[in-house]
Amino acid sequence: MNHRDRNLRIVTLTAILIFIITVSARAIDLGIDKAVSLNFYFCDNKKVVSELKIDSLDIKGAILSGNFILKAKVLKNNGLTGKLYSSNMTINSSALPDLKIFFKLTKDKLEVYSLNFGNAYRLKGTVRLKEQFETNIYFEILRANLKDIATIIKAKRPDVVTGVINGLFNIKGPLNNLQSSGFIGGRYGKIGPIWYDSADIRIQGIGPIINIVDSRIKQAQATFTMEGYIDLRNIVGSDLLSYIKLKSDMKTIVWDGWDISKDGYDSLKMVKDIGDKVSVGFKTFAREELPPYKKRDNLDEMSLEYKLDNGQAFQMKLKENEEFFGIEHKKRF
Repeated sequence: MNHRDRNLRIVTLTAILIFIITVSARAIDLGIDKAVSLNFYFCDNKKVVSELKIDSLDIKGAILSGNFILKAKVLKNNGLTGKLYSSNMTINSSALPDLKIFFKLTKDKLEVYSLNFGNAYRLKGTVRLKEQFETNIYFEILRANLKDIATIIKAKRPDVVTGVINGLFNIKGPLNNLQSSGFIGGRYGKIGPIWYDSADIRIQGIGPIINIVDSRIKQAQATFTMEGYIDLRNIVGSDLLSYIKLKSDMKTIVWDGWDISKDGYDSLKMVKDIGDKVSVGFKTFAREELPPYKKRDNLDEMSLEYKLDNGQAFQMKLKENEEFFGIEHKKRF
């Protein structure tokens, strides 16, 4: 093989690798031709160096800049093996963790021996380069800060989800119909208005839709479950909880400043402080259908309590369907 033919094959293989990185951007019309430039450097010892420069690439409102550098060796079968790493990468002017990939590329398959994105994200696996592009990838998360993720993707409310998480995922199948499964474990964070001590979530996904199939979120003595899904197509600039709901066992929760607790076996009590000395409360009972001639023994009630400086308090109560209210004088010892 002459020098020119060898260089042509190297260029072709390198272009395939760069294509894998940038094909998604082309598909959604990001103006990549204006924002990206690519250079090749050849060495006589069958080594190739390539640099991909990105200057303010707009990915649905997220502005990406920086460099990708490829250092590889040409194999006997005209494949490539080496490393690809990032330099000075930023998104929305915020620095990104370093990316480093060790790989082997042939005409049939891309094999990633290891991919590290900072210290928190690791990946390994294979992608077939023939039609269906069969994929089998394992992705691991090690003590990642959720708030950093929300900031990077420009979530509408980056503080809506916080905490440190670990996780393991398997992504496999043809590229146009990927299936994913895995779990996430979090400690000491927040989901919406709910602060949690621990969160364990199992997921399954088809394509860009990630479904929550099982979950257990604990806060002190309370237990919650999470239901819903995340659409990865709309994750940039979105509200992370748009399609996610939290459910409680109703023993006790705290929701947007309301202290909600189970009072006895059939009633629910809600209290919220609206000042240093004033609180408002509601009490409701389990409902069953009654015949028209029978009255309920327990009626819903609303209360307003005012705390005095001497430790005493006055409480006013108004019960459902009653035209008067009572005043209760409470003294604390």
